[in-house]
Amino acid sequence: MDLSTHKIKFVQDLIKKSYINSCQLDIECIKPGNVNQTSGHPDTSSDDFIKSFMTTAEIISSNDSSLGEKIENSVLMTKRVVNKNTNLGIILLCSLFVQSLSLKKNLTLCEAIEFVVIEATSEDVSKLCNAIKLAQPGGLGSHSDYDVASNPDIALLDIMKISSEYDMIAKQYALFFEDIFRFVIPALDNAFRKINDKKLAISYTFLKILEKYPDSHICRKYGNKIAKKTSNEASDLIKILDGDTRHESWGKKLMSLDNHFKMTRVNPGTSADLLVVSMMIYDYFIGLPDR
Repeated sequence: MDLSTHKIKFVQDLIKKSYINSCQLDIECIKPGNVNQTSGHPDTSSDDFIKSFMTTAEIISSNDSSLGEKIENSVLMTKRVVNKNTNLGIILLCSLFVQSLSLKKNLTLCEAIEFVVIEATSEDVSKLCNAIKLAQPGGLGSHSDYDVASNPDIALLDIMKISSEYDMIAKQYALFFEDIFRFVIPALDNAFRKINDKKLAISYTFLKILEKYPDSHICRKYGNKIAKKTSNEASDLIKILDGDTRHESWGKKLMSLDNHFKMTRVNPGTSADLLVVSMMIYDYFIGLPDR
């Protein structure tokens, strides 16, 4: 193995490790309304998520596949092992991040993401649209002019700009991870610095995401009013947690809101997707804390 091959293998292994670490932490932490290891949904368990990320890790970290191939193959593999949509948002975001790392250009990460989106081919768009059709995300609905079901003849950036009106994942494509870089990763870093418990820091960051961005998954399913109400409830809990600096009762309070959201079938899934890719980027470049 020559040095260049060794370097590529090292980077792939690091990407794969960061992806698995982030997805594993995603289900280990209490993120109110989301599946975790002690509380699932009626049709989805934490085992489904583990199978999903373990079987897609190799595809996501691949150095010799296009953006569209990463996304479509990951969804196909997920359907094969769990036959549910456990991870479409994670796949879309993490694939774009990984694809940007493969560029042999002197670019910042933000510039590389922009390049990947703008230079995406019609085949990438076709495979991405097929992946979304296969995953069948909740509350997707349809668009009169550019619906994924019709495999639209349109640039990836344009379709993501149109979709960003009602989908936060699409917005990250359209704005080249602006919210992730400007808010989510700084919020995660701040939580790690202030909270001496990695999992509680991640839970707290999830609440901060939900507080700032009414979840687009909830919005598509139930409307803006319910999405905003969910954000307000996250904000209320943040205020309570901020008053308990010893973190003694954080677990119980997080579980209480988790039970409430699940009783009302409210799942802030997009907020969790933003958190996963942010943890992956953080782990890849900085390293998630051990504590």
